[in-house]
Amino acid sequence: MTRDEKIRQLRQQISRQLDGLIDRDYVLMGLPYYLNVGDILIWEGTRQFLAATGRKCLNAGYRYRDEWRIQDDTLIVLQGGGNFGDLWREVQEERLGIIRRHPGNPTLVMPVSCWYDDPALMRRDAAALAAHPHLTICARDSASHERLVRNFKNRILLVPDMAFFIDPRTLRKPAAGAGRGVLYVKRTDKEWAPDNGKAPPAADGMTVADWPSLMQAPWHWTLYNDMLDWGRQARQRRGVWRISDVVIKLSDWFYHQVGRRLLIRQGAAFLGGCRTVYATRLHAAILAILLDKDVQIADNLDGKISSFYKTWLEGVDGVELVG
Repeated sequence: MTRDEKIRQLRQQISRQLDGLIDRDYVLMGLPYYLNVGDILIWEGTRQFLAATGRKCLNAGYRYRDEWRIQDDTLIVLQGGGNFGDLWREVQEERLGIIRRHPGNPTLVMPVSCWYDDPALMRRDAAALAAHPHLTICARDSASHERLVRNFKNRILLVPDMAFFIDPRTLRKPAAGAGRGVLYVKRTDKEWAPDNGKAPPAADGMTVADWPSLMQAPWHWTLYNDMLDWGRQARQRRGVWRISDVVIKLSDWFYHQVGRRLLIRQGAAFLGGCRTVYATRLHAAILAILLDKDVQIADNLDGKISSFYKTWLEGVDGVELVG
């Protein structure tokens, strides 16, 4: 199967599983206001999918900071990613907090990878979520799906990663050109253990790098944080506190409309300059497929990459699991 055929197949799978669940206007929460391009790609795919449903996003362009305004019958859609469990606990805590504060709302957790090192913590999370009668959790790989079905009482679906719903044409323009050489996208965070033996060392001639935005914060990130800080400080200052919420919402709008788009463009250009991608980041591999490039994928610490590959990507031309 060609890469473009696989993209179309996965988009159809996403639509089949999720179209019927987006049955009303919604809020999109748990958004990645940080610099990991992979999470930004998930966000973009989620945005494009939700827009295609014809339903209205009630917080388009900014974070939903006024949670008290959410009506009891509003659908809450929560960003997915590789962060359901205890590996990236701060993201999971944000997700759990939103669900806890809105027990009566229909809630959809978009496709996640699930990993727990602490079984007791998993049991506590499962017990907390079992109290939510209208919660659906989507797993994006078979191992996560099995783990969630075995331990959680909520409705669990198996759905591909939302980044596959991005229109590839929007990515291929910033990455125009055939590309040369091999790029090794090597993650530098706690999901990558250098001695895990799952990937060989970089070969001579490879360019080795992580997402550029993680190596050096771009200008728009600095400006976003400056705006956000000023807005927060304005709440404590006589004479200007009334405009603090306006400035904070403006900073959110800026990140959504400017920062998000520039991070996607930077990621596409980063991979666009090479012929082949070697990736220890799942979304470097997914982005390579969206750009129609050959990709070799090495597993990470929690095995989510190999599980995702075996669930969705086996047999795709030019896509190989190594190590």
